[in-house]
Amino acid sequence: MFATLVLLAAAACSESSPDDAASSADETPSTATAPLPPETINDPEAAAIAAYTRYWDTLMSAFADPDGDLSEYEAIAEGQALEHAQATEEGWIAEGVHGGGAIVHHVEVKESLLTDEVQQVVLVDCADTTGTQVFGADGEPVEGEVYGYREIQSRVELLDGFWIVTVMAVQEIGSCTPDDDS
Repeated sequence: MFATLVLLAAAACSESSPDDAASSADETPSTATAPLPPETINDPEAAAIAAYTRYWDTLMSAFADPDGDLSEYEAIAEGQALEHAQATEEGWIAEGVHGGGAIVHHVEVKESLLTDEVQQVVLVDCADTTGTQVFGADGEPVEGEVYGYREIQSRVELLDGFWIVTVMAVQEIGSCTPDDDS
């Protein structure tokens, strides 16, 4: 059976885990369009969160109707995060599933390295997938799917003038609980 929302599959990214620290928080429901392109935001940490949101918005848009066009991910991700996005959509197609709904993100900046040479932000998200649903080719909900909160750590970098997600480490359902004040 198809693992819970392959878009959050730990298999594609369980070995990568960005480093420690803690900072600002943001609760963002994933939507079809990001309010501002990350590159237009002056604050690097806010730009990194916007790029992370763009990553998930793109993935969730593909989840509604996976078409196998994996090139759209090349503009928003590189390295392991690109492999994660592409493998996720390939998995949906192979399993004949699609889905919908919205993931609610509870994103915090875990650490940042912001110098003249490097613009890199590590984010941690306690993502809530209870607002999503996986459907089979027949349009019926796929039985056995599990939804809930799971921790996602990512690294977002400014590369050639674009904020790009480069690492995506997704944990299992139940791996986090959002802060009461987020």
